[in-house]
This record gives sequence, structure tokens and C-alpha cells, in this order.
Amino acid sequence: MSEWANTIEPPLKLKDINEHDWDYETDMLVIGLGGAGVAAALEGLERGLEVTAVERFEGGGATKASGGVVYLGGGTQTQQAAGVEDDPANMLNYLRHEAEDIVPEKTLAAFCASASENEAWMMQHGVKFEPKLWGKKTSYPKAEYFLYHSDNSLIAPYSDAAKPAARGHRGWVPLKQGRKAINLGGSIFDPLRASARNKGLREFTLTEVCQLVVGPDGVVLGVKAMTIPEGSKLASAYRKARQRSEKWMTMYPPILPGSSFFFKRGMAWANKAAQLLSKREPRFIRARKGVVISAGGFAFNRKMMKAHAPKFSSGYPLGTEGDDGAGITLGRSVGGEVGNMDRATAWRFINPPYAFAEGMIVNRAGKRFINEMKYGAHIGVEIGENQHGEAWLLIDQKLAKRALNEVSGSKALPFQRDLARLNVWLAAKKGSLEKVSQECGIDLVGLEATLNAYNERAGQNGRDQFGKEGRDCAQLLGPKYYVIDIGLAAKLFPCPVLTLGGLVVDPDTGSVVKSDGGAVNGLYAAGRSAIGICSRNYVSGLSIADCIFSGRRAARSIATKDR
Repeated sequence: MSEWANTIEPPLKLKDINEHDWDYETDMLVIGLGGAGVAAALEGLERGLEVTAVERFEGGGATKASGGVVYLGGGTQTQQAAGVEDDPANMLNYLRHEAEDIVPEKTLAAFCASASENEAWMMQHGVKFEPKLWGKKTSYPKAEYFLYHSDNSLIAPYSDAAKPAARGHRGWVPLKQGRKAINLGGSIFDPLRASARNKGLREFTLTEVCQLVVGPDGVVLGVKAMTIPEGSKLASAYRKARQRSEKWMTMYPPILPGSSFFFKRGMAWANKAAQLLSKREPRFIRARKGVVISAGGFAFNRKMMKAHAPKFSSGYPLGTEGDDGAGITLGRSVGGEVGNMDRATAWRFINPPYAFAEGMIVNRAGKRFINEMKYGAHIGVEIGENQHGEAWLLIDQKLAKRALNEVSGSKALPFQRDLARLNVWLAAKKGSLEKVSQECGIDLVGLEATLNAYNERAGQNGRDQFGKEGRDCAQLLGPKYYVIDIGLAAKLFPCPVLTLGGLVVDPDTGSVVKSDGGAVNGLYAAGRSAIGICSRNYVSGLSIADCIFSGRRAARSIATKDR
């Protein structure tokens, strides 16, 4: 895994900024051109700033690699066209339960109040949304649907606090392309980047920032970056090596036997690409008004994960290799404070098939600990935080058969179908309750008591102690049971992990905050490099929505601040 963050150098401190030789100058410099970076760049350009973006790879980051979902509400154009009733107050009532005490009420209210305008802004710059609504609970809708409940709003107690409203806005992609849930974020990122380029955005790709430059008063003046000159033979060789690495890495599912062969071939090309980096050239870029760090989180830095978020280090890193904590480390190098670093989101989605969610999730003691109907990230976080990363899904033969039927044909997306089949057919331990509990190391006495109580609740009115409705509980009568490992390290049921901690920023301006509470003058952070809206609990689309919100916030602050 990448350890790029280890290459960050201590800041270069200038006694006289006029004596330094700058290769380029700009008003605003953006470090990392993903969702937050492109939002900041475009907002800055619209406000009359000269904007330059420095990007380690080709651009897009985790936003482009994602399923292309933006969490928007409060009565967006798309919601209205689909007949979904929502308003900022209702959206706020819901998100209070997700943000809890991490996000200030004022910031959360501003996020909800700006959601409709952010949708209109994105659409103005070429992003397309469609009002075709999928009204049932799902981890990700069928390819034909572009608006869905990407959160917990359909279940108690969330539905008691706020009227359920679909807020997961998928960027429009052609039907054939949409039959997956990855690499669809170009529907959001690409139009915004094209619009920024049309407005004069200067980009330096294949360029890695390794140092901040500060003045005698501590103000951030610019950066030192290592770059591969565009159009050079080195750039061509580097791109070729990376493309071949990616081809091998994605050729064969990593969860299947034999994947190590493809991984090794991919890593061989990745190492060749890394060797070429020694030939890069330094560039010093001056930022006259401000620098924005928008370089992602640190899920791909295994050392940082083990040091800061060890409970989630066994999960499958979500994002891109650029999410290695370099931006966070860069901010810390000039005194920036970090927080929430132990917090991550782990995506343990079990629905679809819906039948899986009607079963029981238990721990090693054989006890249930959560409503199985909850949003997958809530399930994953509970497993990571309080169950030592371990959990199992218990269903019986009848429910297993129904689960396979629910994902057959075109009833579910290929990845949902394949994971369900793989785990029912190959991964599940099968047999009597005594047999499966012994094979999985689950306490039999505890499991029997839990199963008996669950079967008594099945089909009854009201909710159990976890808020699960009786109608959502299936009677699990055996005699053959299926137990599926859904722990964070499950080999045949990957659990993606995204980090939620980062640089502490002023909630009104996005400026990076120091440990003494003051601001690092001239430095801002956005997206997953900073503590944002989704820093407590995660729901699908909230990260990209926060990227748009926080990126634009930083640019507005820079445009209105004197240096």
C-alpha cells in the first residue's frame, strides 16, 4: 500500500518572500483535483480568481471511482419532479441523528439549506440528474433508477424523527454503464472539471505536493511540488506502467481463489511506475490568496490506519491509492490540528437480497446487536467499534433459497447478485445449529436463546429492542442453517472502509485550525482531508455532497479574504 504521506517535508520557511524563485503564481492553489478540489476550483473561478490545481494522478480521485451518488435534499428539483416531499428542516431533523455531536448545528443547518442550490449549481455546470424514483430500501438501486433512499430514513427511529424522503441523487449514466456501482462518479466530476477548464483552470497532473512554503509570519504562501513534465517521454512511460498495473489489478475479482497471480502482476507494473518517480522535477508554485488541501482521506495508508483507526484496519480500503493521508500530513506539518482520526465507515451491505436482512446478525456470543434492516455503514461501524470486527449472518435453507431468487436474472445489479451467490453457495457454513455454531466458533447456548426469541418475534406487531419491526423478521426454523461470515475481514464478503477523520477546520470558512484554536493563515481543507458533514455516521452520497459543500465554502472564503 502507498506510504506517500511519509514523503511530506517540513515546511520551507522564507525570511523574504520576494527573494524566492517561484516557477508559477496563482491566486488560489488546489491540492488534489477530486470532488472537493473541482468544486473549490470552479467556485473560485466564478468569483474571479486565477485558479491552479495540482493533481498527483489524472484527476477525479475517489469521487470519480465511486457510484456517483450525491446526498441532496430539502426540496431539490429532482425530488420535486419525482413527487418527493422534503424541505431543509425535515432534512436537518434526519441528519441530526447521523451527525450527532460531531458537526455543529449551524454547519449542519447550512448544509441542508444549501443542498437545493448545490444541485442547481451542479446542473448549471452540466451534471445530469434524473427523477426516476426507487422507493424501497436498498444498498444501491437498479440501473434504471436515479433517486433513492440512500440512508436510514425508511426505518425507525429515523422515520419517527423526520418524514422519509429519497435523497440519494445518482448522476445520470447510460443504462448499460449503470449496471455496476463503481467508476460512475465521472457523471459528477467530469462535467464540473470541463466547466472549470472552460473558465480557465490551470492543471498540473502527475504532480505531487511534498512541502508547504510559509512566510516569516507563518502564512502559507505556496508549495513545492515534484512533477513529471506533461508531454515528456517520462510521462508516457509512467502512464503506460500505471495503466498496465490497473488492468492487471481489475482483471480478476480479488476475493476469488487465484487472484494473487493477478495482484502480483499488477504490483510489478506499479513498482515500475514508482521507480520512474525518481526522475521528477521540482516546481515552486505561489498562491497569492490561499491554498486548499483536498487530497482525500487515509484508507490506503496501512500504517496510518493501524495507528489511528486500528479497529477498521482489516477492512477493504475504499477510494483510490491517493487516499493515503498525504494531505492531512501536509496540513499537520504547519501546525494544523487533526481530529476524529479513529472514526471510519465500514460498508457492510446485506440488502439486497432483502431476505438476508430478514435473518439474524449475531456476534461470537450468539447474540444480536443491531437492527439488520439498518443502512450498511451503521452495521459495519457497529461490527468494527463494538464487536471486535466479527459478525455472522444466520439464515435457514428456506430463506437462502428466497435470497437467491431475489437476485436472479435482472432483479439486482451484478455485484449484488454475485456476492449473494458466492456467500450462499461457497462461503456459508451449512448444517444443524450445533454444527454451524461449532464451525464458526459461536456460542451455541447463546445462539439457541437468540434464535428462539427471534422466531417468537417474527411476524408480530411492534418493534424489538433494536427497533426492528416484527414483519421484517423471518422465522428461521431450519433444520438446515446457513451462517455467513460478515466480519470486516471476511474473505468472500469484502467490507469497504472509508476514513472520516482529518484536519480540523473552521466550520464557517474551511480554514485549517491550529491546536491553540487559531487559524493557519492561508490554508484551507475540504472533502475527506478535513472533518466534514459525514464525520460521525455515513450514508451513501454524503461524502460527495460534503465535497461540493466544503470545496465551495473554502473558495468563497479565499475570494473574500485580503492577504
